[in-house]
Amino acid sequence: MWLPHTEVRKCVNPSCSLMFAFPQIDDLALGAAYQKFYYPSPDTDIAAYQNTPQQILRQTFDKAEAELGPLAGKKLLDFGCGVGGLCKVASEYGIRAVGIEPDANAREHGRKSSGLRAYANLRDLREAHPYSKFDIVTMWDVVEHLREPWKELEDLLQVLRPGGWLMLSTPNAASLRARLERERWANTANPTHFYYFTRKSLEAVLKRSGFSETSELQISIRYPAHRIVRRIVHHALVSCRLEGQLVFIARSRMLETGKAKGNFEESRENEVHAAE
Repeated sequence: MWLPHTEVRKCVNPSCSLMFAFPQIDDLALGAAYQKFYYPSPDTDIAAYQNTPQQILRQTFDKAEAELGPLAGKKLLDFGCGVGGLCKVASEYGIRAVGIEPDANAREHGRKSSGLRAYANLRDLREAHPYSKFDIVTMWDVVEHLREPWKELEDLLQVLRPGGWLMLSTPNAASLRARLERERWANTANPTHFYYFTRKSLEAVLKRSGFSETSELQISIRYPAHRIVRRIVHHALVSCRLEGQLVFIARSRMLETGKAKGNFEESRENEVHAAE
């Protein structure tokens, strides 16, 4: 598939079938694209791509709590936190959250608007808190932006406690809209997206990165702007596995032998954490 800025290719390995942009745009063009589409100057334009609405994030956390157990008191790292919307919602559930965000303007905006604690990268987080471990790591519409996502996922695995969870969201390249719109699909046309995941390819990348027990968190989202007909259509798409968004849970491998007790490892009070 040809796009104005690149070509979409597909891995020939049937166990992977990962679709990707080749070539990827260079860092200069990427920075310009982020400034144009995500972080324009306050006195210019409204961002073309908005952060996930907090109403949707709350529904996701409700589902996660139903699946994983109580979230209050857990420590969360949001990788690619933007201006801190997910961290803010997480705090409503009693979660102590900290973020990673490479864009300095986004970090500053989040700090001023909600007191967001964010670092430019994992290296800065480790330098500030070398023994940091988290119960939950989130990546919300981030993995498709990474140049080599398996490397970042391997790094994130190291900051998860044994038995901790990664919660990851990304657009579904096998959705009905993606199939119908092809090169016109917004997530294909977005020049900051380097990968286009399906359930199979996302699970393959997670397993390659060292995660285990991957599973999908299926959510019939109640979108604020949807009326009854669109809600029925969305519910049907979820039932047919053709919805526009994938949400996956992946567990870090246990270091201890035997079965894990409970949904998360209990917090060790004598450990130093970046979210404290």
